[in-house]
Amino acid sequence: MISTKQRLEDRLPILLRSVVRLCKKYQTELIAKRIIPQLVASIGSIGANYQEATAAMSKKDFVKCLKIARKEARESIIWLEGMDELSDGADKQIPEITQEVKEVSYILTSIISKTES
Repeated sequence: MISTKQRLEDRLPILLRSVVRLCKKYQTELIAKRIIPQLVASIGSIGANYQEATAAMSKKDFVKCLKIARKEARESIIWLEGMDELSDGADKQIPEITQEVKEVSYILTSIISKTES
């Protein structure tokens, strides 16, 4: 679990930075004005809730925070699909970010499952 923890601690800030750079490209698009705040909020919440989990006072609190982080990851995928549609599928960064979010979600699910068992 230590290597996964370190990996997530490295990956989550990079993920947030990638999403912010992506959103900057589309910030003038009218429809993006609804999608971008939701996407940035949900991506940011993944890392914020993971950090909260690492400081949890109990196993129950740890799992609760990880489940919230996973929920935010799943929400982010929906907003990334909206961004993909906005770009007409032409922005190759979006599928890469989407894949990273899915991998983070799988890692969180694995940590949750191991902790709860």
